Amino acid sequence: MRIRHSFKTFVPFILMLAAGRVASAQYAPPQASVPPGFMPHPGTTPNAAGSPYDPMFDQTYESDGLWFRDQRNGYGPFSQPRKFFMNLDYTRTKTRSMRGPFGNSSAQSYRQQNDPDSDEIVTGLSFYHYFNEASPSLIPDLKNNGLRASGGFWNVDGSGLLMDLNWQIDDTSSFDARQNALSGRMDTETALGLRGNGGRVIVQPFRTNGQSDLDITIGQILAPGVPFDDQDANNYGAFGTTFDVLDRTLLNLYSIPIDDGSLLGVSVPYDIQFLMQHSLESVGSSIDGAFTPFYEKNGVTMNAVVGGRYQRVKEQFAFYGIDSGLGYVGDGDDDTPDTAKVFPAGDGIDDDDDFITDNIAEGGTLDFVQVNPYDPVLVRAHHMAEVVSSLGGPETGLHYRLGDQKGISIVGFSKVAAMFNNEQIRINGDNLFNHMSVSDTPDPVTDLRPALDGYDTDSLNGPTKNAYSDYYSSVHMSPLFEQSLVAEVPIFSRVPVLQDMRLLEDAKLRLGWQFLFIGQIADPVQSVSYVSNPQLNLFPKVKPDRDSFTQHTLSIGVNWNY
Repeated sequence: MRIRHSFKTFVPFILMLAAGRVASAQYAPPQASVPPGFMPHPGTTPNAAGSPYDPMFDQTYESDGLWFRDQRNGYGPFSQPRKFFMNLDYTRTKTRSMRGPFGNSSAQSYRQQNDPDSDEIVTGLSFYHYFNEASPSLIPDLKNNGLRASGGFWNVDGSGLLMDLNWQIDDTSSFDARQNALSGRMDTETALGLRGNGGRVIVQPFRTNGQSDLDITIGQILAPGVPFDDQDANNYGAFGTTFDVLDRTLLNLYSIPIDDGSLLGVSVPYDIQFLMQHSLESVGSSIDGAFTPFYEKNGVTMNAVVGGRYQRVKEQFAFYGIDSGLGYVGDGDDDTPDTAKVFPAGDGIDDDDDFITDNIAEGGTLDFVQVNPYDPVLVRAHHMAEVVSSLGGPETGLHYRLGDQKGISIVGFSKVAAMFNNEQIRINGDNLFNHMSVSDTPDPVTDLRPALDGYDTDSLNGPTKNAYSDYYSSVHMSPLFEQSLVAEVPIFSRVPVLQDMRLLEDAKLRLGWQFLFIGQIADPVQSVSYVSNPQLNLFPKVKPDRDSFTQHTLSIGVNWNY
C-alpha cells in the first residue's frame, strides 16, 4: 500500500507559524500526534483520521515472508520528493532498404526486346549482365547520425514522467553504377601509356593534362550544337578518334523498365551514368506517464506507461541518368534492331588488346549510329520521389529497470502505438521515357528518324516537354512498435581526466540499442506508376504502395541523476 500526502506537507508550516513556533532544522515529525484543537471523526483514532504531521510517503510491503514499512517526511537533505534524470545520446541508425525493381516490373527486359527470335544477341550473353533492371537494394544501407535527448522524474512512490526527443540528421546513400563498373578496369592513363609503349613497362608517367574520356565525350563529341561524327573523322590526340573514346566511355550499365502503352512495354538503357540515391530525415518525440511499479523484486522494477507520440519521417529516392542516345549493334545477329546497344559477353578478357576488358569493340567490330534525332544527342534524365509521413497518436507499454540508479543498471521499454498518418507523396522528373524509340522511316532531308515516344530531350535550359510531376495526400492508421535496451554504467569516476570534470560528476555512461517498426509507410520507389510516353500524354503518376518501415539504432551517451 502506498499513500502520498503532497498537500499535507505544507499544513505543518502554516500551523507552526500560527502558533509562533520556530521550524528551522526540524527534520523529524513533531512529538504531538495531533495539533491543538484537532478533533478526529467519531469512532476513529487520531492517526487514522489523517494527521497533518503524517509522513509524505508511507509504504508497507512484504518481501520473503517479512513485512516492511518505509516512511519519508519530505523534509531534509535525505528525503527528496522526486528524483530527476536527464540523458543525452549520440545515435547511429540503419534504415530499411527500399524494395525493387526501379521501374515497371511487368515490362520486358532489354535483352528480350532486342532478341525477338530468342536466339541470343551474342553467344553466351544470356549468362551475363546486359542492361538489366536495377533494384534500389543496390544502394548501400543508409545510416544516419543523430541525437536523442530524454529525461523526466521519478516520484517516491515509483511513478513518474518520461520524455524523449530524437532527431536523425538528413543523410544520403548512393549507388553509382559507372563508378562501380570502372572499379574493375585499368585506369585510362595507364591503358593509354601501355598502348603507346607497345605494352612494355612505363618508365615515365603518361599525362593527360587533366582530361578524361568522359570529359571529351560530354564536352566535345556529344556536346550541344556539335553534329555527331558518325564517320569517325575527328581525332583527340593520345585519346584516339571519336570511336576510340566512345569505346572506352560507354558502359553496359542498367535500364529502367516502363509501360510505354505498348503490349510488352520497354526497358530504357543508360550507358554513361546511372545513379540512385536514398535519403532520409526523421524527428520524433514522446511523453509518457509511468504508473507505480506493478512488479518490484530482486532488483527488477517494472512500470506500465501510457502517453502520446509524434513521429515525422521524410524519405526520398532519386535517380540521375545519362545516355549517349547512340546505337552500336556491333556483333548483334540478324534480328537485333539497329537502335540497340550491343556489348560482348562479359568474360573479363581483353580480346582486342587495348588493355580495357569487356568494352564494345571486344569482338572486333565498332560502329556507332545516331538514333536520337535531337541536338544535343546526349539524353539526361532524372526522377525524384519523396514520401513525408507525419504520425501522431496514443501509446502504451512497459518500462523496466534491472539494478538501481546508483550502480550498473539495464533500462528498457517496450511500447506500441496507434498512429494517425498524414502521408504526402510527391514525384517529379524529366526525360524518363524510351528515347531510343524512333520511326522506321528516315527524314528525307536530315536522314534522321523522328522520335515516336517523346519530344526534344535538351534539358540544359530548363524542363522539357517530357517533364512531369504529381502529388498525393491521405490520412490512414499506422501501427508502431518500439523496443529499447540501454546499459548505464558509472565509469567516469575511474577514467583519468574525465574523473576531474564536474560535468561528469555522478554521471553514467549509456550504451544502447533501439528497434523501431512502423507499419503502412509508403515506399518512395514502389509508390509510382512507371507509365511514360509523352507523345501519348502518358506520364508517371503517384500510386501509393505501403510497406513496413524499420530502423535499428545504436547509441552512446551520458546519464545524469539529481
